[in-house]
Amino acid sequence: MKLLHALSSSFGARLLMAALNYGLFWLLSHRLGASELGGYSLLMNLFFMLQMLPLLGLSTPLTRHVATARTPLAGELSTALALALPVAALIALALGLTGRLAYPPALHGPFWLLAASLLPSAWTLVAEVGLIGLERMSLIARVQCAEALGRTLGSALVVHSGGGLDALFLVFLVGRCLTALVYLRQPALPRPRWQALDAAIARRFRREVPVFLGIAVLAGVAGRLDLVLLSRLGGLAEAGIYAASARLYEAALMLPTIAAMVMLPTLSRLYRQDRGEFIQVLARSLQIALAGGLVVALGVAALAGPLIDLLYAPGLQAAAGPLRWLIFAAVLMTLDQTLSSTMVAAEAQREDLRTMGLALLALTAGLLLLVPALGPLGAAISVPLALAVRVAWRLRWLLRHHPCPELLPRLLRTLLAGALATGALVLTLPHHPALTLAAALATYALALLGSGVVRGRHLARLVAWRRPARPSTSR
Repeated sequence: MKLLHALSSSFGARLLMAALNYGLFWLLSHRLGASELGGYSLLMNLFFMLQMLPLLGLSTPLTRHVATARTPLAGELSTALALALPVAALIALALGLTGRLAYPPALHGPFWLLAASLLPSAWTLVAEVGLIGLERMSLIARVQCAEALGRTLGSALVVHSGGGLDALFLVFLVGRCLTALVYLRQPALPRPRWQALDAAIARRFRREVPVFLGIAVLAGVAGRLDLVLLSRLGGLAEAGIYAASARLYEAALMLPTIAAMVMLPTLSRLYRQDRGEFIQVLARSLQIALAGGLVVALGVAALAGPLIDLLYAPGLQAAAGPLRWLIFAAVLMTLDQTLSSTMVAAEAQREDLRTMGLALLALTAGLLLLVPALGPLGAAISVPLALAVRVAWRLRWLLRHHPCPELLPRLLRTLLAGALATGALVLTLPHHPALTLAAALATYALALLGSGVVRGRHLARLVAWRRPARPSTSR
């Protein structure tokens, strides 16, 4: 019950913050030009890329040590902060200098304000890791939602008053400072102090950093590299167009995140108790995720033009093209997160790290090759290509260690059906979106039936499930 409450709190907070952040981006897309919007998106991406690095990847082991209460909490948090603050200061200095040397003068002030926000964020990171270890996720959810609401309202007021990026990131810095102050005054957390520093804990940190830093860096860079490189190779205006589609893609990633949260406990239990059922549940989950996800992706891709026109200002219509590619990346991400949960259940962290490294290389190569030629569309194409590498490598690991002869052929047949439907979508794009949608979904349904992925008995079960049970009569 406690775990369920924690998960529901985390999910509710994630949903609310996603809505607030998207609402703010929507407002900015109607008030700022494409270049300013690209600058804002670039800076926020850099923050999300860097915010976890002050702990050098030690968030997971620190959470575990706090949860097991092997050492005093004051010693853990104080020693962690003594590590995080100097690292945050170095990252902040590097970030500010990067902005000054590599970006136009209009971004110099926002870069330094964002860099300054990493300092209070170091304590916020340590405090939230400690609270997760104490299973106080509901407290974190309340604080994060309050910060997101305050930042959205403050930013809206600033934009309404005619403020630019400097004012927006000043609001962001103030929000980070207030959040750090709230955590500093929490009774559940001991205040960090020099007297509580523990040499034994520091030595343990030094041993753990080489293992976890690589994972933290790869995870941070892989999810944000597309917009950062696009801003350098294509310019801030193209980054703004791409960000409009990327925001919708990030909203679609809610499903993979929830899937990973739900699947991990079940897969971990089945992996220990019944390997046969483990493979069956995993194979069924992957098949449903791929087949169902492609239905949603085809629908969004067909209606991408009207959707962008509805949500954004006229200068961002070009975001429809990138969105058509990114929505298919969301389907691959669902498969990736499910397979990643499988690797965690099997304690295959080294293979997981190797997978992420290969995918990052593929993403970097794709961006360097495609962005100069295609701009935002090239960045969007690179994302699903890199995710395809990740999914393929994880499947390779799965089939080598846990053979499942039927899984790969079924997935390939579903992918073939999706490819045929995508072809129909591309051929009908010049026509009305309703015709494009109908052609894509009809082709997909026929391909699923023709390839045997969906059979008559599956449809019969669906009809029987949808049909209400008749009340029994007795004479």
